[in-house]
Amino acid sequence: MEMRGRRGILLLHGVSEVKDEDTAKVTAGIVKDRFKIQGFTVNDIKRCHRMGRSASTSKPRPILFKLRDVAVRDNIWFDKTKLKGTGITISEFLTKSRHDVFMAARKRFGVTKCWTRDGCVYVLAPDGTRHRVTTSAELSSLLPRDAAESPKQASTDDTPQKPIIAGRPKRAAANKK
Repeated sequence: MEMRGRRGILLLHGVSEVKDEDTAKVTAGIVKDRFKIQGFTVNDIKRCHRMGRSASTSKPRPILFKLRDVAVRDNIWFDKTKLKGTGITISEFLTKSRHDVFMAARKRFGVTKCWTRDGCVYVLAPDGTRHRVTTSAELSSLLPRDAAESPKQASTDDTPQKPIIAGRPKRAAANKK
């Protein structure tokens, strides 16, 4: 329910911070220059500000911006690869619980195997299947099955190993006569 209100919001990371800046102008400039969206102006941004308190750290705070049109937001989101090599990234404004699940998934499965879309976290399992994950319980339910598959793939030497006992019994095949 809370994600519905965050639908049109994106976060812009890696934009250097200047005192008394107009974040809407900065964001509109990046969108016009990088994404080549015709006619994009500051008026297309409904709300725009930096996240958190200003600190004297070298890392700039992300810019949160909400767009008036969800279609424009989707154009920006799906063209985010145009920012490669610039040091600027775009992410979705997830709830705390989903952000925690996303970070845990990235830690366990790797950055390239996890992504978000429309506020949902997706994980690519080692067998190539995609899983939509919303809670940490769902994330941990993926781990035992994936962990049971990995020892088979990891064995490259010819030394005999103990048999792997699965957590649940496999269905016995019918004997043909």
